[in-house]
Amino acid sequence: MPLDASPQPALVGFEGAVAEPCVLHPEQVVTYPYAGSLPTGLWTRIDAWEDAEERKTEKRGLDDEPVTYHHDLSIPQGCRVGGFPSWHTTDPHPMNCEACAAPMVLLLTLDSWEWSGANGSWMPREEWDIAERLRDRCPTRLTIGRDGLLNIFACPTEPGHPHRWSLQ
Repeated sequence: MPLDASPQPALVGFEGAVAEPCVLHPEQVVTYPYAGSLPTGLWTRIDAWEDAEERKTEKRGLDDEPVTYHHDLSIPQGCRVGGFPSWHTTDPHPMNCEACAAPMVLLLTLDSWEWSGANGSWMPREEWDIAERLRDRCPTRLTIGRDGLLNIFACPTEPGHPHRWSLQ
């Protein structure tokens, strides 16, 4: 049964620590690993492709930003379940379960921004027809760290093992 009012937390450390009530529009998207965690040969090929895309954009004289693996293709912004973690603030590092040493999987990401990107490529479809000045890139009003994100990892072998986290 739906609640008449959202439950309020007993203690909040600061504004932005609790999400604003909002409507969810779940959308399944394909994600790819963070660029820094790819094998060197693959990253070299992606880097060459990005350089070619940038040259094409410049040659056409467009003001648009070229599509990039990092901003437009690999890891979406926003709150999400599963996928790959972003390591844009720190280098990638293994997240192993402290109880059994199993490699952990990304359970949840809480992000200060739902979208931005060079081209707004992760912008929800519902936002495309709204005037840019009215678009809300942060409807949840979450503030993670200094406008970053929180990755929460879980043990795939035993759900009861402690979770680990990474701020980016």
